[in-house]
Order: sequence, then C-alpha cells, then structure tokens
Amino acid sequence: MGTTAAAIAEQVRSGRRSASEVVEETLDAVARLDPILHFVEDLDPVGARQAARTLEVAGPLAGVPFLLKARQPKDSPIISRLVAAGAIPIGTATRARSGAVSQTFGWNGRDYTRNPWDLSRSPGGSTAGGAAAVAAGVVPLATGGDSGGSLRIPAAFCGVVGFKGTYGRIPRPVGRSLGGLTTAGLIGADLDDVVLATSIASGPHRLDPTALPHWPVPSVVDRPWRVAYRSTLGEPMADPAVDLLMRKLLDDCDVTVVDAPLELLPPDDAWQALWDLDSGRGVEAAAANRAREVRDHNNTALADLFELVDALVTPTTLTVAHGYDQHEPNIVTGDPCWGLNVTGHPAVSVPAGLLDGLPVGAQVVAAHGFDDVAVAVARRLQVELPQPAVYRG
Repeated sequence: MGTTAAAIAEQVRSGRRSASEVVEETLDAVARLDPILHFVEDLDPVGARQAARTLEVAGPLAGVPFLLKARQPKDSPIISRLVAAGAIPIGTATRARSGAVSQTFGWNGRDYTRNPWDLSRSPGGSTAGGAAAVAAGVVPLATGGDSGGSLRIPAAFCGVVGFKGTYGRIPRPVGRSLGGLTTAGLIGADLDDVVLATSIASGPHRLDPTALPHWPVPSVVDRPWRVAYRSTLGEPMADPAVDLLMRKLLDDCDVTVVDAPLELLPPDDAWQALWDLDSGRGVEAAAANRAREVRDHNNTALADLFELVDALVTPTTLTVAHGYDQHEPNIVTGDPCWGLNVTGHPAVSVPAGLLDGLPVGAQVVAAHGFDDVAVAVARRLQVELPQPAVYRG
C-alpha cells in the first residue's frame, strides 16, 4: 500500500481510485508478504470485497483497509466507528500468546510473526501482526488494545506509531475493563493517521460508562515544549546505546529538557491485581487495596511532575527487538510501558531512529486528558525512517 490513510480516503472520495482497487492491492500485498512475515490470523477477502463494492460513505476513512487484532470483540466501538467512517476491515492480525510472553512475540498457529526490519527478530506484542503489517506497508492502520504496552511495544520494535490514549479515550464493551488497565487504540504508519482514527473512535458510548466525552482541543504554547526524560521507569535499566540515542534525539529537537523529580512505586503487583480484575479472576482484598495505593501514589507523583513539565519522555522499550523465538524478561518486568496502564495516562510511541539497523521507539506521556499534548510532543521527536528491507517483498 505504502501511503497514508488520509491520502487513500481522499483518493477514494475524489474518485481517482475505487475502494475495490484499494482492497485488491491490499489483498495482493497480503499474498506476497504474509508467507514471509506471518501477520494474518484470519483473512476475510469476501467480506472486504463486499464492503468495498457497497461503500457509500464519503467519510474521513473512505476505502481505507485495516486489520483487526485477533479476538478483539466484534462489538467493539473502535471497530464499528472506523467502519462507519468508511474504513474496510480485511481480516484479523496475529497476536502474541497469553501469559508472560504476551509482550515478546507473535504467534498465528503456523509460525512466529516476524519483524519486517529483520526476519530473525520479534515484532513485539501483543499486537504483533498489526505492527508487522503496518511496517511492511500492507495496511496503514491496525486496531488493538493496550493493557501493558501491547500497542506501544510492537510499534517501537517495528518502527511505526502506537497510541494508548487516556483511559476511556476510546470506549470498550462494558464488563471488560474492571481493573481499569486496558485501552483500545491503534497502530499506524503515520502519526496523523493514528490521531485521525483515534478521534473518530473516541467519544461517549452506551457500552462503556467510562468513555471520555471527546477528543481534546489541541493545546497551543508559544514556547518549546518542556519535557522530563527518564531512561527507565523501573528496573532494569535501558540498554546504554538506546539511552544514548534518546538523549541525542532530545538534544536535536525543539524541546526543553527539565530536570524534574519523579519517584514511582513499582507497578508489578498492582498491575497483576488489576489484570486479574480485568480478566474476571478473583482478587484478595489486600491485593486490590495495595493496587489502589500504588495507583494513587503514582498518579500523584505524575501529577506533580506535570506541574513542572508538559510531557515525560522515555524509550518505549529498553532494548531493540530481540530474536523472534526468544523471551526477554526485561521487556516484560521493567519496560517503561505497563506502569502507565496502572495510572491510565496517555502515551504514544513514535520512531526515534535506528540502532544497528533496528528501530528504537520514543514514548511520550502527558497528563490525564492531555492526549493532544502527548501527540504534539511526539510530533517534535519522531524520526522518519527508511523503508524496512521486506517492504514490497
């Protein structure tokens, strides 16, 4: 595909391309690249072609193909709203298997999902197939959910954009968010596409009483954005080469780095208790109370930080992508992502550059409700990467 969602929609609305032409090009790309990357779990060419033929909506995503995360509920507001805006689902993408490895590799029942930058490497997870397909130029957008980095980690490994809005930014079906961890969201090749799709999917919904009212009006400042930088939000530490790349990026960007204090409690046990709640498992009262204490403490610490700075910047992951068949504990137990699910802050990962030919992601975090600030700062930091080797086969 190799173009933005906004450009595809404009071409379809203007009649320069038909939705059917777009879908056929997408299916051709799947046929060419899925045998290499293994990103598809269940392709739906019949449904995609039918949707293209009957497309009547001249919406903001008219004719834009996208992949759904496997086993994402079909009644999810994110899906219905994207489709109502004219987007066309072509099938489901692989996701990582559950458990401790859910953030390290993707699996589709046939073979491990591979990273388009290096077929020996993991695409991350759990939204593995979506990130690989977007990075390879097959689709401009893929949906997913983020409970502990499931959008941001694969985006970083694959050199694309992953966005987890403030908790409740995109509504989710009722009964699936008891612990307040998981946020529906998107992976995309273009930050503006991700913001557009997120704004379309946002807003109140009868299925989710926690949904926020609207996408925020963009903040305007007449000064450089002020950011705090941390190479990690816990343990272990980031790879020194990743840290060095991030520091150089901040030196080269139009932001002001502020030395501001931040003391967070480890989120491990709190995350597990909240995950058990999200999964419908029983949680002892003491564990639930401790989770609330950690959440409250870390929310207060971050609120104090955001009195001094506009955003917090970290590497999205502590390392570049590891081997596709390896499990790296530091990605799961110490990465800078999952503590922000405990607190519910908006966080976006954008490409920050290449290290030994593999992408590094920069994560930008803002105060609750200030998703627009996270996006604005991320726009200053993002680096345009070359196309991965597998692009176009």
